[in-house]
Amino acid sequence: MRIFRIIYFQMVITLGIFSTRSLFAQFAFDKIEDYTDFGFEKPVDFYSNPRYNRVEGLFLNFGVKFRPPSLPKLQIYGDAGWGFKNQSDKRFRYSVGIRKDFLNFNRLSIGAEVFKKVESEDEWIISGVENSLAALFLGEDFKDYYGTQGFKLYLDHRFLGNHILRFELGRRTFDALQRNTNWSVFGGGDSFKENPTVEDVSILEGREVGITFIAALDWRDNPVFPLSGWYLEGIYEHTFGDFDIKDQDTDGLFLTIKRYQQMFGNQRLLIRAMIGSRSGSLAEQYIMDLGGIGSLRAFDDKEFTGNRMVMLNANYVLGGDFIQKIPLEKVPFFGGLWTSLSLGFFVDTGWAWPTDPNDGLLDGFGELSVDELKTNIGLSFLFLDGVLRLDIAKRTERSKDDIRITFRLLEKF
Repeated sequence: MRIFRIIYFQMVITLGIFSTRSLFAQFAFDKIEDYTDFGFEKPVDFYSNPRYNRVEGLFLNFGVKFRPPSLPKLQIYGDAGWGFKNQSDKRFRYSVGIRKDFLNFNRLSIGAEVFKKVESEDEWIISGVENSLAALFLGEDFKDYYGTQGFKLYLDHRFLGNHILRFELGRRTFDALQRNTNWSVFGGGDSFKENPTVEDVSILEGREVGITFIAALDWRDNPVFPLSGWYLEGIYEHTFGDFDIKDQDTDGLFLTIKRYQQMFGNQRLLIRAMIGSRSGSLAEQYIMDLGGIGSLRAFDDKEFTGNRMVMLNANYVLGGDFIQKIPLEKVPFFGGLWTSLSLGFFVDTGWAWPTDPNDGLLDGFGELSVDELKTNIGLSFLFLDGVLRLDIAKRTERSKDDIRITFRLLEKF
């Protein structure tokens, strides 16, 4: 098991460094990577974060990070890439930025970036690496996409170890994208659903200016492999002149609370609560969706949608305390896998619903009743402490078409 944990750790670090993260995603933000924490500080670093999705097909890029030896704590970076299946005038993407760090223990950073990217409001439900693998091999793309082009300025302060306060100011132009490929290794000829476009009055195009305030408070015992502790994240966003519409503003508030609790032996309790609210625009890129992978696991993908959302996920992981007591380790070709297998149970409940877009951010939650919450229960099989996981989820409100099986890789929680 020790060697498996080492391999797991190396995979997480590698994929975490080279994964693509959205700049403006709901329930997520672009955290500064402190490379010195892992001993990777070098004057020049090269990187790439390829991906595969139904809009771009294969996207390949190449980037470099430069830290001038004569200017300590300064980083200049940039990358450029090409989406081979995107519309011909939308294939080229790039980002160029500069960041200056101050202080040592309580790091303070200021930075600026200009970009032209393909992004998604669904970064919180599944990582870019996992979604790319699902799209490439299984024909399952769980995100919706749009293009953004603009700039951002930010001030980021990490204090008392792992807590973060952040302020961002930016301008971006939205660009609608269509589905451009149906190909996957094991998928059929019509694997992917359509991407929301202007034609179906979903994605709106145009410019906006936005400000964002972020607080991430981390009391976990380990930020990479937590066993116990609390994690709280709050994001408030306000945009001006949405889509070039005069006096059209939008507010967003997104709260995430996680609890990690070590129980008996190797057993763990993991709880996540999420609350989201939008007022102003009801464009597709601002709407919150529930259902399917990363949320209510027994339901259809994005089955519920609106500008208000609540969700609770509770996971109880037994570790090897239960399943490995069954004497199957001597079964040929199975014993090695059996010692790395563990069992878990979960409950997901939540609801997303529309309200008047002119209501305040805190309005509308009083309308939610317990009867409206959608709930599923399920069983998880975890391999290598969750590097791979199989979820079998059952809806509780009906008996027909009520079970869904999903396979996860390095799941975000």
